[in-house]
Amino acid sequence: MKKIKILSVLLLLVSTAAFIAFNMYMNVIVDDEPPVVTCQQKEQVAPIDVTEKELLRGVKAKDNRSGDVTDSLMVEKMSAFSDDGKRVVTYAAVDDSMNVGRCEQTITYEGYEPARFHMDSSLCYKIGRKVDLLSNITAESVLDGDLTGKIKYALKSSINTSTVGNYPIEYRVMDSGGKVVYLNTYVEVCEASELAFEVYLTDYLVYLNVGDWFSAETYFAGSEREGTLYFNSDLDVQTPGTYYVDYIVDNGSVSGKARLVVVVE
Repeated sequence: MKKIKILSVLLLLVSTAAFIAFNMYMNVIVDDEPPVVTCQQKEQVAPIDVTEKELLRGVKAKDNRSGDVTDSLMVEKMSAFSDDGKRVVTYAAVDDSMNVGRCEQTITYEGYEPARFHMDSSLCYKIGRKVDLLSNITAESVLDGDLTGKIKYALKSSINTSTVGNYPIEYRVMDSGGKVVYLNTYVEVCEASELAFEVYLTDYLVYLNVGDWFSAETYFAGSEREGTLYFNSDLDVQTPGTYYVDYIVDNGSVSGKARLVVVVE
């Protein structure tokens, strides 16, 4: 009985020693500590066309076993742009044991602006005519250039081309920085007598800042027929929102009309 107890104690001691030795071995062999990635600055200002190589200047990575692993650094991800033209960049580096270390830096982009919509004709359609909701709207960005192919739209209700009225529509587009911009406006179906001839504008969509000066005559480019020009508008340049200026040329029997969309920011 005494020998059994002694043997049990010996087995326990051997097991404990083996466990300690195994853990010491694993601590020596197994590397689960990621490299330390550091940025010289927590924030930096960069041009809109900055490259990944340029962003990585001043970013270092060091590992407790692999040493300097700066060469493994890469831009892992970028956040969407904030309203003030900033985004958070996440840098990542990997050591010889495939542990990944990271750090973040806030980038302010010089010259960044959200995408803009443009229109080359008004969203006014003669009753009974086909409505093509993407035929007269484009979008561009200082970040990506032409974004027209990425424009999406949503209607609150289907457009009935046989019924006169204003139909709400929301256009949206996203740039490669993840910034989505919207244009909420209307598609108008008009009586044939209201659109008997063409009225032309220099622009059909303009952006203004609050308090900017606005002159409706500036955007009038002429009409197919002579007549009296007058304006119908709800524009308030002191309040942000989307407004409309209708340019109506009346020759006494029929009229022509074009609509200018004004976005006050």
